Amino acid sequence: MKNTYNITTPTTVEGFRKNLKNYFVCIGENNEELYTQIVSHKISELNSLTDLYNYPIEDGSPKISIKVNPIKDFKEYMLETNLFISMNGYFENEDNFEIIENQNDFLSNYNPLWIGINNKLYREFFYMTLGKFSGYSLVESELL
Repeated sequence: MKNTYNITTPTTVEGFRKNLKNYFVCIGENNEELYTQIVSHKISELNSLTDLYNYPIEDGSPKISIKVNPIKDFKEYMLETNLFISMNGYFENEDNFEIIENQNDFLSNYNPLWIGINNKLYREFFYMTLGKFSGYSLVESELL
């Protein structure tokens, strides 16, 4: 997988927690809590994204908000790439989306969404930013 925007896929819990603060909406004085649809969670107590299943949830999956502004329409991307309910490769191209680093700017000027951590369209982004701590694994294959 080609990481965009100089994203470093974490290999440690500390890296996972750092990336939660960098790429996901957090609250608190130093963004020390991951903001979810139901309640916030202390990042220092999370060892993986799947830890969120240990807390109250609605509709079967915890929902978080990522600081991303899609540029290319998802449906258009799927049609161009002959994908169905998949965005494989979408987040490998910086022309498709932008990361909004300033959280206040993101919340004020963009369209924040609640995204289930089981969302198939965002799994690539979850893996890119959170690595094995996302609850997903990356299987690279070569088409024959």
